[in-house]
Amino acid sequence: MPFKNILVCVDFTDISDAVVNSAAVLSKVFNAKLNLLTVVEQPIVFLHEDFEGVIEPEEIEILIEVEKNLRKEAEEKLNKYAESLAKENIEVKTIIEVSVDIADTILDNIENEKVDLVIIGSHKKGLLDKLLLGSVSEKIINKSPVSTLVIKGRQIEKLEKLLVGYDFLPNSKEALHLAEEIAEKTKGEIFIVHGDTDSKNTHIISIYKSVREKKEKLLKDIIENLKQKGIKAKYEILEENPVEAILDEIEKYNPDLTIVGKRKSSKIKRLFLGSTALKIVKNSSYPVLIVRKEND
Repeated sequence: MPFKNILVCVDFTDISDAVVNSAAVLSKVFNAKLNLLTVVEQPIVFLHEDFEGVIEPEEIEILIEVEKNLRKEAEEKLNKYAESLAKENIEVKTIIEVSVDIADTILDNIENEKVDLVIIGSHKKGLLDKLLLGSVSEKIINKSPVSTLVIKGRQIEKLEKLLVGYDFLPNSKEALHLAEEIAEKTKGEIFIVHGDTDSKNTHIISIYKSVREKKEKLLKDIIENLKQKGIKAKYEILEENPVEAILDEIEKYNPDLTIVGKRKSSKIKRLFLGSTALKIVKNSSYPVLIVRKEND
């Protein structure tokens, strides 16, 4: 799953430098093109054609001028990023959109530009923000048809330590495959983490032991296969739920990047429970790459 065409979402806030710098690292690893996108928020009054009696013509002119200035400012800032990346021999395209819905505009550009990865930033937020739904980042994570890299806490400077959340299902296998591709290019190491709660749910101890032994064998085979390819690798099975297991090991291992798969889930489940991947993104202190299985 090499990334060749990446959409980089820039909002010119405190996280933007980290987003662009992280994108540059990915671009160099995969020799990928970067599409820098910024969305200028459109004054909501422009959604309505008939505002006679509510807003005066001269006020409309002011709003039009404000939008023009915002667009010009965004263009200047985006071009600075593009010029800096071009000096590093990275192919860059800049895109400026004016819209009232940032998330939908990003999703439209994912389709229009035919990208295979989207990179977004997540700002530092408190507990209340973590609990609330409906943010731009969350909408992108849930609805993006391609893999999503969320930059938070710090930028990616290298890709030598990769933590992979693994549950033996297709999407986590895709995440592991991507980690393998990265590690081969960067001479990095892979740490596979599996959260195992079967012992709490299985009433027949012999069944749990059998399942645990099979998991151990599968993971040992994976590690051996990676080592034969010259990739350093290790695994850990923790008796806790996957989210807690991965978050605990992120703090201990301090990876350059955490990679997890995202299962396809129903809209109802997504609204009320949230996915494992989303919970990890919300609570991790560092960058997380959510791998979307092709054709999922």
